[in-house]
Amino acid sequence: MISMLMLRGTLVLMGILTELYAKETTQDFISKYNNYNTVCRGMGYETRSCKGRNHGATAFHARIPSHLKNLGNRAVVVFRKVTLNSGSAYDGNTGIFTAPRDGIYSFTWTIMTIPGSTFHTEIVINGKLVGYNYADGKNGSSHFESSSATAMIRMKKKDKVWIRTHGGYGKYAHADWSSFSGFEL
Repeated sequence: MISMLMLRGTLVLMGILTELYAKETTQDFISKYNNYNTVCRGMGYETRSCKGRNHGATAFHARIPSHLKNLGNRAVVVFRKVTLNSGSAYDGNTGIFTAPRDGIYSFTWTIMTIPGSTFHTEIVINGKLVGYNYADGKNGSSHFESSSATAMIRMKKKDKVWIRTHGGYGKYAHADWSSFSGFEL
C-alpha cells in the first residue's frame, strides 16, 4: 500500500509542476516549439505541413484498359485506367509518374501475357534503367503467365519514373490484369 507520506509528496510535486507549467505563456510554448524544430532540422528531419497535402498521401494505381500488342523496344507502357491518384503525380495519358517532392518511392508493376507470347518490361527513372520484369508465356504452358516486380527508388522533386518495354519483347499484355502502382514512403 502507498503510505500517506508518499501520497502527500506526490500531490505536492504535482502541485509544484502544475504551477510551473501554468505560468508558461503561449509565446514561451511557441519559442520552445521553434527551438525543437530547429534542432530536428539540424539533425536531418524535414518539416512537413498538413496544409494542402491531401493528408500527405502520394499514391496511385492504374491498369491497362485494353490489350497491348507488338510494342517496339523501349516503348512507354501507358496504364491508362487510373483507379487511384492521390496527389495527382501519375499521368494516365503519358504513363509517367512525376515526384511531387524529394523522397523514397515504392513502385510495383504486374504484367500478364497469353500462352505463347512475351511482354518484357523495365522501370526507369529519367530514362535510366532501374529494374526488369519478364512475363514469358513461351515456356510451353497453356496457361496465362504473369510476372510482378517492385522497385524502391530515391527521387528528387520533378524526377520522372515510367515502365517501358525491354528488348523488343512487348508482344502481348493482357488488359485489366496488368497494372502499375506506387506510393511515397
